Amino acid sequence: MNAPIADQLNTGQQDANQDTWVSAMDWVNAHKRIVHWVAEPYLPYMAADEDDLFQEAVIAAVQALIVARTKKSPQKLASFFRVIFKTRCVRMATGIQTVPFSDESLLYTASQKEEEASQDEPHPERHHAEIEKALQRIGGRQQEICAWILCQSRPVSTMETARHFHVSPRQIYRLLRHTLLQLNKAA
Repeated sequence: MNAPIADQLNTGQQDANQDTWVSAMDWVNAHKRIVHWVAEPYLPYMAADEDDLFQEAVIAAVQALIVARTKKSPQKLASFFRVIFKTRCVRMATGIQTVPFSDESLLYTASQKEEEASQDEPHPERHHAEIEKALQRIGGRQQEICAWILCQSRPVSTMETARHFHVSPRQIYRLLRHTLLQLNKAA
């Protein structure tokens, strides 16, 4: 293939890709209610702000546009988007949730932080007692699964936990979400 024809094909592909991204951004801007509706149940567990959510929604919209074009079903774009975006939200929610810090924390110097760290050395027995107390607030299967997760030498995924207990990852996610809500109410 000669160079000018290859350049034209690459340029045409780039234009199509650019059009897809622009279409996705326009679609997300026009359907912010759907974005927030899908993400709402997972927001407390996400380490994401509004910009992150928008970017994830655009990526999901690009994927949904591609699927809709491939399946020749443009009328199902919203359905494809909801499924893809919900999956992305679940993945973001299974990450580590950050804790917002106050501006006062910026006032400490490194030496002050080191002094505080040496004074506040961890007391495993205290944490163990707190964990036992929290586990007593829940019962049955919740307690069994939470205890197993906490006894692992490394963090375990929802998938690993589901495999261990022979249930679906969705059941594990729901059980953990329910447990966290229950423990938060009791605290």
